[in-house]
Amino acid sequence: MSARWPLAALAALVAAWPWLASRYLVFLASLILVNAVVAIGLNLLSGYTNQLSFGHAGFLAIGAYTAALLTIHAPALPVIVALAAAGLLTAAVGLAFGVPCLRLHGLYLAMATLAFGIVIAEAILNLDPLTRGADGLRVPIARLGPWPLAGDAARYYLVAGVAALMTAAAVNLVRTRTGRAFLAIRESEIAAEASGVPVARYKTIAFGLSAFYTGVAGGLFAFVVGFLSPDAFDVFLSVDFVVMIIVGGLGSVPGSIVGAAVVTVLNDSLAGFQGYRALVFGAILIACMLFMPGGVTRALRAVTAPSRRTSMRLPTVGLLALVLLAVAAPAVAEPGVSDTEIVLGCSNSFSGPLAFTGEQATKFGVDLYFKVVNDGGGIYGRKVRTVYYDDGYKPQEAVANTRKLVEQDGIFAVIAPQGTPPVVATLDYLETNKVPLLFPFQGSPIVRGHKYVFSGMTLYDRQSRMMIDYLAGQRKYRTFAALYQDDEYGKAFLGAFEKDLGRHKLKLVAAEPVKRGVNDVSAQIAKLQAARPQVTFLVLTPPAGAQALKERQKTGWTETLMVSSGPLTDERYLALAAEAAEGVEGLSLWPDPVASELPAMKTFRDAMQKYFAKNEPNRYALSGYFAALLFSEGARRTGRNLTRDGLVTALESIKGWDNGILPPITIGADHETQRQGFWVRVERGHFKQLTDWLKAD
Repeated sequence: MSARWPLAALAALVAAWPWLASRYLVFLASLILVNAVVAIGLNLLSGYTNQLSFGHAGFLAIGAYTAALLTIHAPALPVIVALAAAGLLTAAVGLAFGVPCLRLHGLYLAMATLAFGIVIAEAILNLDPLTRGADGLRVPIARLGPWPLAGDAARYYLVAGVAALMTAAAVNLVRTRTGRAFLAIRESEIAAEASGVPVARYKTIAFGLSAFYTGVAGGLFAFVVGFLSPDAFDVFLSVDFVVMIIVGGLGSVPGSIVGAAVVTVLNDSLAGFQGYRALVFGAILIACMLFMPGGVTRALRAVTAPSRRTSMRLPTVGLLALVLLAVAAPAVAEPGVSDTEIVLGCSNSFSGPLAFTGEQATKFGVDLYFKVVNDGGGIYGRKVRTVYYDDGYKPQEAVANTRKLVEQDGIFAVIAPQGTPPVVATLDYLETNKVPLLFPFQGSPIVRGHKYVFSGMTLYDRQSRMMIDYLAGQRKYRTFAALYQDDEYGKAFLGAFEKDLGRHKLKLVAAEPVKRGVNDVSAQIAKLQAARPQVTFLVLTPPAGAQALKERQKTGWTETLMVSSGPLTDERYLALAAEAAEGVEGLSLWPDPVASELPAMKTFRDAMQKYFAKNEPNRYALSGYFAALLFSEGARRTGRNLTRDGLVTALESIKGWDNGILPPITIGADHETQRQGFWVRVERGHFKQLTDWLKAD
């Protein structure tokens, strides 16, 4: 009886978890169990047959997209069937990949699996009609017969049930003849073969089993997260899985669960510091190899446990319970508002291609204005506190971070998130939970007209109308082309360009896409140059935009006017191209942060000098500063009883508001806060204003 109580305690904890924890911790526990299934599968391959794989993110992606696509195209399909199909298809791919890898060992096998993971991510990215590529794929709610698994608790129990079955199967497998063959191969392939073990067959079986486990986990992952994007399945995710089995213990099923719990919670704790993940995980790996070469479970087993039979179970139960309970926090009764404070936050890019923008807009923009507000006594006596997490410009990370902000941190509203793909990915979740999404730094028209969403910049279709009317109307250009990012950001502009050119009876003579994260645009520039447009729009992130300008300079293509679009229109980002940016034109949405003589702009610069003297004023910081200014105006109009619906009503009441930075603002039913911009040209590294404020009503 004493040998079984730890299992009973663990089962009770797992069963009761949705009743003990907040919604976010239920979601986090589901992710731990999903990762545990992956770790068990990887341990069957690496821990039991000594085949190291850095490609399991690719297997996870196959399973996730298989389950998601089956659910999209066959909504009545039971979730168990979708998971089984995901596992079997992934296993088939694993077997097909495992056969040619039989002769590979060590570093060569690791590099082959690494390449496999990269190929799978690229395939998903390029199969746009099926997977929606970089825009990401929304996963429908899974169904178990007639019952939709709509809530976090329902999805948790699905994951827990499948994980329990997969764990039991793995524990029993390692006790069978197959398991003993795996162990023999791990100890010595030569000795195993001499003993009559068909090494090639069992190594192939290990690949297939590992892929099956990971494919099933991928299906569970799709249903738990609800949104898939290919950049989430990168090499770093595969490294995470390897860290899990090393930390937990190679060749240990319980160790796989412990490792998954430790790494998942660590990842969650580092959500605001993605740039330090590699450093932290590297330190953990080194520490494990030096001080715990057998992993956490083996180290604990050496210290405690009265008997061999319970030694593997008791530490697992205790550690898993402690890890989960360590992150537990009491739920906030009133979301984000107390007698003393208002809590706001966002998921933003503090790493990746838009790291500078994210940091400036939040820490040197939003926080700058709230420092002024808080030092002045707050809003009706309440100080404003902000919470930020890093998504690295990855939609899937933005979804998870936003859930954490809402369900664990209990924020009142999301303020000033960045990037069209991440913002669009969180839109449905925030609307469903009635959480205001305030002034995102993106311009996709998809945010227009939502009750709880207020745009943060002139939307892309309005920007397009102003740009086309100015260039085709006033300046009489007739041929246009576009180099655009192949995701929601670029496509929103592309569709608007085509529509607005149609009003002038014109068409794009060429349009070349660039995959997100790709900076080599030489082939696209060559194709655009061959089309000989008078105007070429750049709808790109800063690194790709700078490369386009440098490539244009290198080829001597001077016959086209390069026009930056959207957030790319900033001196600092265009300066990445150095002298190649000279003469670039664009639509600027904000006054000059350094030279504007507007009184409110002087106030902005004075505040920057007071609180962040070493940070140079810039348009991104100004955009965040203005977002905080606009929120504060709405909160003051709401009154002392600050509620989400009250804030929405107060913001809708803003008519002709003279804010001192932008022309007077009127917020209508479409919840647009800006409708204007002015034309600029880069001269000697700075924008020269060429027009007064343009409008697109």
